[in-house]
Amino acid sequence: MESEGLEGVCERLRQEVAAELVTGPGKRWRCPAGLKSRIVSYARVCRERGEPLGDISGRLGLVESTLARWLRADRRELAAGFRSVSIVAAEDGGHFQDAGSFHLVTPGGYRVEGLDAQTLAFLLRLVG
Repeated sequence: MESEGLEGVCERLRQEVAAELVTGPGKRWRCPAGLKSRIVSYARVCRERGEPLGDISGRLGLVESTLARWLRADRRELAAGFRSVSIVAAEDGGHFQDAGSFHLVTPGGYRVEGLDAQTLAFLLRLVG
């Protein structure tokens, strides 16, 4: 999903969530499975880009803890399979401070910088 496409997807999802939330006072809301699946997919793409969960949930009109719970449940379903790894160019225009160093950004948004290849591989085995 490209950035312009993501904004359109976000707006459509936000509108669908808002329409679903108009259930009336005191009624418990259950997100339809199809909508939840699209929200989780959108949130995964945003998280891979390093966006904080609070920003994503705010744009969608959801409570952060609800989106976090949906992502955890989805992650448990995918746990037995392979995990996606992306190698991307540096955000600072490709200039690395240390030519032999790597940066690790976890799906949770934590960033670890200045890693050598051996340490990076060790960390990926731990968190993978």
